[in-house]
Amino acid sequence: MRTTQRKRTCGAARFNPSIIGCAACLAALTSPAAPAAPAAEEADAELVPISAFTDDAAAATVSISPGGEYLALTLRKDGKSAFQVRSYPDMEVKASYQLGDKREVAGARWVSDHILLGTPAERMVGGAREMRALTGELVTIDARSGRTQRVGWGGLLDILPNAPNQILISRSADRFGEARRLNLRLPASRQNARRAARSPVPRNSFVVDEEGRVAFAVGVDEENRTVVYHRQGNADWRRVQRHDMDAAGWVPRHFGPKPGTYYTADSRDGATNGLGLYDTADGSHTMLFRHDHVDAGALLCDYNCRRVYGVEVRHHFPQAVYIDRTHPLATVHAGLAKTYPDDFVRLTSMTRDHKLAIAFVSGDRRPGDYLLVDVEARRTEPLLAARPNLPPEALSPMAPVEITTRDGMAIYGYLTSSPSAQKPGPLVVLVHGGPHGVRDHWGFDPVAQLLASRGYHVLQVNYRGSDGYGYAYQSAGYGEWGRGIEDDVADATRWTVQSGIADLRRICIFGYSYGAYSALMGAAREPTLYRCAIGGAGIYDLSLLDATGDIRSRRSGLAYLRHVVGDDAEDLAARSPVQQASRIAARVLLMHGGQDRRAPPVHAHRMRDALQSGGNDPEWLFMSGQGHGFFGNAARLEVYERVLGFLEENIGASSQQ
Repeated sequence: MRTTQRKRTCGAARFNPSIIGCAACLAALTSPAAPAAPAAEEADAELVPISAFTDDAAAATVSISPGGEYLALTLRKDGKSAFQVRSYPDMEVKASYQLGDKREVAGARWVSDHILLGTPAERMVGGAREMRALTGELVTIDARSGRTQRVGWGGLLDILPNAPNQILISRSADRFGEARRLNLRLPASRQNARRAARSPVPRNSFVVDEEGRVAFAVGVDEENRTVVYHRQGNADWRRVQRHDMDAAGWVPRHFGPKPGTYYTADSRDGATNGLGLYDTADGSHTMLFRHDHVDAGALLCDYNCRRVYGVEVRHHFPQAVYIDRTHPLATVHAGLAKTYPDDFVRLTSMTRDHKLAIAFVSGDRRPGDYLLVDVEARRTEPLLAARPNLPPEALSPMAPVEITTRDGMAIYGYLTSSPSAQKPGPLVVLVHGGPHGVRDHWGFDPVAQLLASRGYHVLQVNYRGSDGYGYAYQSAGYGEWGRGIEDDVADATRWTVQSGIADLRRICIFGYSYGAYSALMGAAREPTLYRCAIGGAGIYDLSLLDATGDIRSRRSGLAYLRHVVGDDAEDLAARSPVQQASRIAARVLLMHGGQDRRAPPVHAHRMRDALQSGGNDPEWLFMSGQGHGFFGNAARLEVYERVLGFLEENIGASSQQ
């Protein structure tokens, strides 16, 4: 196993010699309210409050209008959300909406020089993730007057380039989605959105051509196979691809550089999803880029995403790969990447002429800063900090790690440690959920940083089955719940002990959802490895998966569970923590929400009963109003006060007394 480190510098920014490019200086510029950096002798004595890590980010979105006259901002303070439109460059507030603690504008796209299309969201209770869920509404906001108007419902597919005041949306009244053209000049009460296409396959997404016409439908059939249909103009749909969830194949992502071409995610003839180009004229494919270890990630594109110039790649550290180096934004992005070599830069919006852009700069020790980039003047202007109360000095470096497991497989992860942390010292193994379609990334992680700030080493493992490393890597985890996946986590944990990082007597395993399952199952399989285990919103009885929870509500969901977990009753029992509770010697903290539909509360109650029957009475935190996760600043603060107290008692300094 090895770790990979970046050299961190703090010097003059090359993109603009007058702006300092280090995190500490930028944080001071963007957040006047941020506390001054403590003196060296005071830093160890005064901890940053838990709430600085667990509260909602202060700035959620920033975008610039096509003509460069306005900025749109989603702001949060004291658990409440606000949405503002400001003029640029004088920053005068033109419109302001106080949305409270139940609603916010989750996304806002400029559809003209002065009209925004907003997608409201509200608190979600009982859903699959802790988040604010989209309401489905579409609302226009006039930057000049502040007037708002509800224009319909659905998800934005495209701002139609040749049809002013019209957009293409997707929505679904049943399993089969529809694409519709929506006239933004009409209120929802008078709206008669014209249907442009109906998907031939359920659970679908659409891909449009350069003119905004629906060209592809990608969905999942009842056998959980990915199916791709194509149509030319208004012709009938024609199936062009179908593959099993653990087999190689391709799906369209975005229209390409020439009419009739489309960028694709293509896993054929390689270990990972590469960025391909499909030509509908002759059905040919060209591989543009493929990384040996990780999938091609998010596309980098210009105004209204009419031209793609690059793709993100996240192996160890994130980076951009430019597939069109002639594009002016590729040059801008490359310059900013050199200015901020220790962080990652994403251009989130830009003007129509590409002369002004909004950049979001983030990294392991930078929670995120929004900058305005003046391309012609070659300078950056700080706008907002995502977490102004977190000084860089309070954050710890995150080092990528690569591990060879007991069966010879290479897996990946991250180790976050304060430079002052004791070695060997206490370790928290933070296991991500999913387990499939999810992975941990390098960058700012509030939970890892909170734990590291309290002196814990934090290990995150992208075990077999994790997303982003190719379909073979992900499918290697199918059927390995409670087996190979937990072996991967244990092998990585033992490496930290062998390397002198972790004290074998002071290791705790912690996770949410599948991560909670892994924590309790890991404690059962490795009773001498983990001193304590923490499970939040966990699935603990695999026999319940086809009887409770929201995954089973779809036939494809049941097919998915059979494929990735299995259906043999005896085997499921052997791989369920509730059936293995007598083997758990570790102290346990269980946390759950009473409205959880993904992992219904019966899982937590059965786990607690099983532990109590074995003489290991767990600590218990049950929040009746919470769903699959813990929503809201107050709830998260209570959770992490409890977590930190539990860790201190079991593997912290007080545990050694």
